[in-house]
Amino acid sequence: MKKIAVLFIMLVSIAGLMACTNASGTSRGDKTTIEMELDKNYDDTDPFVNEKLFCVSENLDALAAEGTFEMDGESVFLEVKDNKTNEVLWSNTWEENVKSEPFSISLHNLTKDNEYVLCLTGRKINYAAIRITFDTNIVQEREKPLR
Repeated sequence: MKKIAVLFIMLVSIAGLMACTNASGTSRGDKTTIEMELDKNYDDTDPFVNEKLFCVSENLDALAAEGTFEMDGESVFLEVKDNKTNEVLWSNTWEENVKSEPFSISLHNLTKDNEYVLCLTGRKINYAAIRITFDTNIVQEREKPLR
């Protein structure tokens, strides 16, 4: 009976550790990368198509990220928001076709108890791709929202 209890506790622990990971976000050494792609058939009413959730494993005064963006379409709007309050922490808009444009993100006062969302919304998109690399492995992509 004790072996079953220990096995159960180990499985719960592993599941808890995996809660902040995702196959499309990668963590290598001291960096974490999140990627998104949209095509002409994307549906902005489905949040799992154009949104990626992430959390931080400790409170941060400041967090920097570097990104690249490319698009074939009319326009794209990217926001980083607090997933609980919907407060916009950072945003940018791109118009017309864009060929691999670099950009920087600077976020402030992130807390480990919060969940954040990258939201990519496009208009008349044939293709759009975004790759954001955080300079720390403290950032972890989430599969499912906390709420």
